[in-house]
Amino acid sequence: ISGIMILLEKRFHIGDVIEVPGHTEGTVEQIGFRSTLIRKFDSTPITIPNYIFAEAPILNYSNRINRRINWTVGLEYSSTLEQIKKLTDHLREYLDNSDNFIVNNNYKAFIRLDKFNNSSIDILIYCFTSTNDWEKYLEIKEKLAIEIKNKVEELKLNFAFPSQSIYIEKN
Repeated sequence: ISGIMILLEKRFHIGDVIEVPGHTEGTVEQIGFRSTLIRKFDSTPITIPNYIFAEAPILNYSNRINRRINWTVGLEYSSTLEQIKKLTDHLREYLDNSDNFIVNNNYKAFIRLDKFNNSSIDILIYCFTSTNDWEKYLEIKEKLAIEIKNKVEELKLNFAFPSQSIYIEKN
């Protein structure tokens, strides 16, 4: 019955990338009446009994419309507010004017000074790409990272790294 329900409900199809929490993640290769064959990303095949699909939530990554980027970029405390504002304004404009990103009421983009961390002033970069394709997504992320690096250098800012200050008292 579980196999028939999988076919009737159409929660996933052959070729979809799915995750069955607590069991596996990979590409659906075969759907049978008793079990479903999934190929994990390391190429290992795994057979899941179909009754598990009736009881577990299934994440179907192939049905996504887009992919999200959620980064925190840390800048040194020597950064001025003017430099930070120029950086966030530039990045916001970059996202708004690029076809690689979706920016609207449903998919908002945020480029904000987020918090004062232990070793950095953190900038939140939160946005959605216009693709679900993994390879294209990686390309878009790389272009955004290069844009961030170029603008940070142009504004004479520096990326922060974890650090500690040690104070020595003299007696």
